[in-house]
This record gives sequence, C-alpha cells and structure tokens, in this order.
Amino acid sequence: MIRLIALTLMILCTGIFTDILTAEDEDQGTIRGAVIDNTPEQNRIPGVKVSIVSADGVEYTVQTNDKGEFRRTGLPAGRYTISYSKAGYSDRFRNNRRLVAGGEIFDAVKMQKKDNIVTFFMKNPFGWSLLLGVAVVMTVVFILLFLHHRERGT
Repeated sequence: MIRLIALTLMILCTGIFTDILTAEDEDQGTIRGAVIDNTPEQNRIPGVKVSIVSADGVEYTVQTNDKGEFRRTGLPAGRYTISYSKAGYSDRFRNNRRLVAGGEIFDAVKMQKKDNIVTFFMKNPFGWSLLLGVAVVMTVVFILLFLHHRERGT
C-alpha cells in the first residue's frame, strides 16, 4: 500500500513539474532567419553577426552558420530590433519586430557586398573609361603647364 501511494505521488509530481516547464516554454519565443547576398544566385552568407535587442535594451547575439541561417530561442515576448553585420557587407537593420509569447519570427535578409575601388572598376566598365579619361586629361594639363612654364622661362 505504501508503495502504491509513493508511486502515485511521484507520478503527480512529475506531471506538475512537466506542466510548469511547458508553461515557461510557451511564454518564450524564437527568432530565426537566413541571410543571403543580393546577387542573382542569392548565395547564403555564413558568419554574419545577428544582434537582437529588446525594447528594454537587452541584447542577444548569434551568428549565421555555414548555411547562412541563425536561430535564437528562449526570447521573452516583446518588440525587438534586429541588426546584421559582417565585414565587407553593408549593415542591415529590422526595427520594431513583434514576438508573441510562444511565437516565432522568421527574418530573411539580403545583404549587399561593399565595393572597394578595385571591385568597382572590375564590375563597372564605365568606371574604367572614367578613370582613363581623367588620366588623359590630367596628362594633357601637366604637359600644357610644363610647356607654358618653359616658354616663360620660369
């Protein structure tokens, strides 16, 4: 009889604790997403720092995996600002994203690769023409200035 009572109490306690743990999970949400580049191929970008900041200033940070995906679970319900950053890419921001209790936000973001002077000229044929035109004009100006100063004897 004592064993039956003890077994019943253990089953009841297990049920109560399971309900408590489940209730806590239902109050929390998840923010997940994917980060891709803005090329026609839409390549996934690994290693992007994703900062998730709540309305009261608490920051949660994750990073995209090899597939350019991220997931942050256990977030309290509320409003969040999500920022994305990686060296060589323009930063992105998502303001005022609302996460409900037990809910999930999926955020797909495109990031643009920053151009430096070399990539600008490699991608832009007009850039090469512009650079060549400026070089020719400057050469002509220097030659004319040199000839002018030579004539005057200065």
